[in-house]
Amino acid sequence: MGQAFRRYFVTGLATLFPVAVTLWLLVKIFNLADGLVGRHLGSRIPGLGLLITVLIILAVGVLSVHFFGRVLFRTIEAWLSLLPIARKILPAVKQISQFFFSEAGGQAGFRRVVFVEYPRPGVYSLAFVTNETPASTHGQPQTLLTLMIPTPPSPLTGPIIFVTAEQTTPLTMSVEEAMKLVVSSGVVGAPLHHAAHT
Repeated sequence: MGQAFRRYFVTGLATLFPVAVTLWLLVKIFNLADGLVGRHLGSRIPGLGLLITVLIILAVGVLSVHFFGRVLFRTIEAWLSLLPIARKILPAVKQISQFFFSEAGGQAGFRRVVFVEYPRPGVYSLAFVTNETPASTHGQPQTLLTLMIPTPPSPLTGPIIFVTAEQTTPLTMSVEEAMKLVVSSGVVGAPLHHAAHT
């Protein structure tokens, strides 16, 4: 009972975290916009705060794809990174937001999940296949798999290694299931089953 409670609780936190951060940010922007407009107009107009919130988000999106906006937001991030608490939280939130809100879809970069002997023979690590890279480092041309070894509790950071397909064990585990396993530090995990090579 206790283990099941812990598993469900950690899974719930992992699922709610990016949603909660997004909702909190939207509410803060809405309250700020609605309050400023209300003070200037003398009364609040229903729906106007929501419209301004949408316009602010669109404006940030437009700015972020242009050079000036990118420089501005990087400068703000650099300042926040100087704060003791913010520099611990900002990278994780940024990675999660990029994963969930990127145009290509956060999981597009993670093709499948495999087992690989890392960091030494006999010890296996979970890895995401992110690319297939042509290489001739050993004289004979071959294709190497680019693997990212996730570091708990962040599934989006970790070392990158290059191995042949034969050095990996493909798993039936989905990318979503692997994400939950990493975020929960192994507490939440689907069964590890071998899959046919693709």
